[in-house]
Amino acid sequence: MKQSMWIIIATGYMLAGCTGMFDEINRNPNAINEINPQLLLPKMQYEVINANAYEYQRGENLFANQYCQWVANTAPYFNSDRYEYNSEWVTIAYWSPYYTYVLKEFLDVRRMVETHPEYQEMYHIARIVAALGAARTTDLFGDVPYSEASRGLDKSKYDAQKDIYYDILKELTEATEALSAGFDHVQLKYGASDFYYNGEADAWIRFGNSLRLRYALRIAFIDPGKAQQEGEAALSRPMMTHTGDNACLVTSIEDDGHPLFVISNWSEFRMSATLENAYKTLSAAPDPRMECYWGVTEASVAANTPAFKGVRNGLPSDQLPLPNTASSTWGLLWAPEWNSSHIKPVVFTAEYPLYAMCYSEVCFLKAEAGVRGWAGAGNVQANYENGIRASFAEARWNVNPALYSTANDETYIATGSVKWNEGADFETKLEKIATQKWLALFPNGTEAWAEVRRTGYPKLTPIARSEDPAINVANGEFIKKLRYVNIEREINGEHATSPNLNGGKGDGQHVRVWWDTGRYK
Repeated sequence: MKQSMWIIIATGYMLAGCTGMFDEINRNPNAINEINPQLLLPKMQYEVINANAYEYQRGENLFANQYCQWVANTAPYFNSDRYEYNSEWVTIAYWSPYYTYVLKEFLDVRRMVETHPEYQEMYHIARIVAALGAARTTDLFGDVPYSEASRGLDKSKYDAQKDIYYDILKELTEATEALSAGFDHVQLKYGASDFYYNGEADAWIRFGNSLRLRYALRIAFIDPGKAQQEGEAALSRPMMTHTGDNACLVTSIEDDGHPLFVISNWSEFRMSATLENAYKTLSAAPDPRMECYWGVTEASVAANTPAFKGVRNGLPSDQLPLPNTASSTWGLLWAPEWNSSHIKPVVFTAEYPLYAMCYSEVCFLKAEAGVRGWAGAGNVQANYENGIRASFAEARWNVNPALYSTANDETYIATGSVKWNEGADFETKLEKIATQKWLALFPNGTEAWAEVRRTGYPKLTPIARSEDPAINVANGEFIKKLRYVNIEREINGEHATSPNLNGGKGDGQHVRVWWDTGRYK
């Protein structure tokens, strides 16, 4: 969004918290104070996907983007790439945004709809956002406070991830069904305060059903019966059908820009060697997404041999390469003149979407559902290949067509290990689908890391060094979840430190969440 994004969020804060002494003097202490849901949704949408650069860096980029091995650290003062835990960063980026802004404000909307039937449509839209936030949070931590959370209790119980997932699927089902059925009362609309879809209920129905399929597949290895039931139900309903259905807010220079590319100015990370290898070796043709997201290295340009280069994850600080020897985010999207003319960017491109979910992902979800034999999934090969094509389109969003060529797009799809083979076994097909989904999800690292852990694909490279003694990288082991934040362990220690959490495994970065069935070390 343009300037309106900040105006609406700021207005919500002023009405919600900065009312001044006049309101304090004249407020009835026995009355319930309410604000219009239009002023709550923007902050929910903003926080649920870490739209703020400060939060995005401390969450997505210092943890999830590194753990799914899209990026690697190049700053000697950051150790999260070596699995060192930083509770302050995790609290700022993942724990507080969900519990303080997403869940709490959703509960406010739910309370208000009891006496305001004209808010029902807005409430069910907010349910979808809250379900997205709940899934992201439990995927990161495992068992978490849910049924008692953000309700004024200091010591909320921790719910089992299975129960949370069942409720997420219920919430998405009820929300989309209510939006589809319509309402008896005339409804107030979110309109421009809805950054994703401008208050269009049909778009929210498609998004909600697509999320339902995402989370049905998330539990497919651990709870196949429930997964198929939910997945087939989602597939029988309207879903995203093109990139115009993507759930996103559009960042701009007025809003400080896309958070990943704001923080790239700080020169603290580069493309990972794992991602470089995938771009260059999966097909006979180079992956066209590489030039969209990444730039050739400054050192290679100086040597007149332009090349893309990645960095291994988890390197000790004394082994980190010079930043100019690896690829930064100076691709066509944000530095359109760098790869072709080697003109360094001064200001990043004004607009680019920050995605909550894309059509390309939905194609890959349908492809996997088809491989599993779920009814309504459609043709597996068509969905798989259309997912790749949609991902190309998303990577080229708003890029000048004169700067790239589509000549090798179909060659990429039809050659190498990318090529679909209908006669292959389940694992081979799943690896193709999961690998292409991993590439297409960029830069939604929280979702990509969850999918790597669920499927075991793509096969990542063990990091060079682990600062967590419970994770033996020499044995090929990887981080499995985030540890509970310190403030929870201090205030809610009875629950946060219980050995009964996460299926009796307790807490720790070596502990698998419920749906993680050990398809990787």
